[in-house]
Amino acid sequence: MVRLKIILFLIVSALPLMAQPVAHPQASELVELGPKAFILDDPTLQLTFADIASYPDSKFRPSQQEKLNFGHTNSRIWLKFRLENTLPDPLFLLFMTQDVDYVDLYVVSETGAVTQQQSGVLRPFENRYFLTNTIVLPLGQRPRTAFLALRDDNILHFSVLLSTEQPIVSHLQKESLFNGAVMGLMLVMVVINLFVYGLVRDQVYLLYAAYITLSCLTFLSFEGLLYDLLWRSAPALNNGRLYLLVTAMTFGAAVWFSMNFLRTREFLPRFYRYFIGLLSLVVLTTILRLLDVPGLERTFYGLTLLGFVSLLVLGIRTYRQGYRPARYYLLAWSFYIAGAMTSVLGLLDILAFTHVWVVYGYQIGAACEATLLTLALADRLQTYQTEYQSAQQLALQRAGENEELLARTNKLLEEKLQYEHRQEPIPDDMRSLLRSMKEDRDRIRKIAIPTLDGMLLFPIGDITQLEAAGSYTTIYLSNQKTVLASRGLADFEHLCTEGESFFRTHKSHIVNLNHVVKYLRGEGGQVVLDDGSTVDVSRRSKPDLMKRLMGEE
Repeated sequence: MVRLKIILFLIVSALPLMAQPVAHPQASELVELGPKAFILDDPTLQLTFADIASYPDSKFRPSQQEKLNFGHTNSRIWLKFRLENTLPDPLFLLFMTQDVDYVDLYVVSETGAVTQQQSGVLRPFENRYFLTNTIVLPLGQRPRTAFLALRDDNILHFSVLLSTEQPIVSHLQKESLFNGAVMGLMLVMVVINLFVYGLVRDQVYLLYAAYITLSCLTFLSFEGLLYDLLWRSAPALNNGRLYLLVTAMTFGAAVWFSMNFLRTREFLPRFYRYFIGLLSLVVLTTILRLLDVPGLERTFYGLTLLGFVSLLVLGIRTYRQGYRPARYYLLAWSFYIAGAMTSVLGLLDILAFTHVWVVYGYQIGAACEATLLTLALADRLQTYQTEYQSAQQLALQRAGENEELLARTNKLLEEKLQYEHRQEPIPDDMRSLLRSMKEDRDRIRKIAIPTLDGMLLFPIGDITQLEAAGSYTTIYLSNQKTVLASRGLADFEHLCTEGESFFRTHKSHIVNLNHVVKYLRGEGGQVVLDDGSTVDVSRRSKPDLMKRLMGEE
C-alpha cells in the first residue's frame, strides 16, 4: 500500500513536467519556441527571478500561439522554456523583433548554475551578444530551463527561435543582404527623382523624394537599424515615440505627394478635404502620444491603415476621371498594401510566417512601390511632353496661317491706301474684310506659356479655358488637347483685363468668352464651351459675366 502511494505521488509530481514540452534544437534549423512556452503575467512589476523560479508550472499558462502576441500590456511577461541540447554546440535564442524595451534572460544549466543576460532597445547596445540590430541571447552548452522577462510600453509581438550559432549567423547575413538591397533600391529612386526635379522643377518629384526618404527612415527604425547606426550611446531614443513620429511624417508625405501627383484638389475636391481632416487626426494623435498619453498606438495605426486604403480608393477614382498616370500609381499602392497586409496577417498568426512574402512583405511591397511610382512619375512627365508637343504643333499651324493673313492684310492695306490717296470712299465689303482681318489678328496673337520644358508661344484665341491645378495651371486648347503651365492661375489674371475676351468665372477657372456657346441657369450657373465642356460660375462672378455675355461692357 505504501509503495502504491509513493508511485502515485511520483506520477502526480511528474504531471507538470509532462505538461510542458521540451525544446530540442536542430543541427541546421531555427526552431520556433512559441508553442513550447509557459507564460506568466506580472502586472505588479515586482516579481523577481527567484520568485518566478520558485513557482510550480501550474502558475503558468501554456502558449497557444506560434508567434507570441500580447498586444498593448503594462505587465511584465515571463516566459519559461524547458530545453534539452543533444548537439555538441552551444545554443542561442534569436528574437524576431527589434523593439522590445527590456529583455532579461535567466538560464538554469544542468548543474543548477544560473546565468543572466540583459538586452532590449532601452539597454546599452554593447549589452548585445552580436552587435547587430537583431537581439541574440546565449544559452550555453547545457541549458535545462530558460526564463525570459519582457517589458514594453508599446505592442508586444515577437518570435523566439532556438538554434546553434551557424543557422543564426546565416539568417542574419541573408536578412542584412535583403535589407541592404531594398534600401539601395529606394535610395536610387530618391537620387533619380531629385535629379529630375533639378531639371524640370516640378515639386511632385521633390515631394516623392521626401516621401521615399522618410519611408527609408521608417524602414530603418522598424528594423532597429537607426539604433545600430546613429545612436548606440542613447538608447532612450528607442522608446517608441520616435518611431511613431517618423511613421506619422511618412504618412503625411505619402498623402501630400499623392494629392499633388493625382491632382486631387482639381479632380476630387471632396477627397482633398477628407485627407486634410485625416491628416489633422493623425497629427493630433501623434502629439498626444508624444505627450505620454497611453493607449493611442492602435488608434494611430488604425488611422494610417485607413489612410493607405483611402489612397488606393483615391487612385481608382482619379483613374476613372481619365487621368492616365494614375494607373501606375494604382499598381504601386496595390503592391505596397498587399505587402503590408501580408506582414500584418503574419503578425496576427493568420498567415504562416514561413513564406518569403509574409516575412519580408513590407520590404518587398515598399521596393515595388518605389519602383512603380518612379515609373508613374516618368509616365506623368511623358504625358506633359506629349501635351507640349501637341500644343506646339497647333502653334506652328497658326504661325503658318498668320503669315498668310499678314500677306492678305498687307494687300488690303495697300488697296485701302490707294482709295484714301484718290480720296474715294472705301467699299463696304473691304471694310467688312478689314474688320474680319482684325479679329483674325487678335485670334492668332500669342501668349507666353511657361511649361516644364521651357516657354511656349501660343495663339491666345486657341485657348478655351484655364483651370487651376495646385501651383500649376491646366490650359485647354481648341484642338481638344491640354498643356500644363508651370505657373499658378493667378499668373494669367492679366488675360481678364478690359478689352480681353477672357473672364474668371470661378476661383479655379478662367474661360475664353469667344468659345462660350451657352449659359446654364443655377445658383451661380455654368457656361458651356464649344468643345462640349461645362465650367462652374461662382455667385459673385455671375452678374459681371451676364454683362459681358450681353455685350454691356
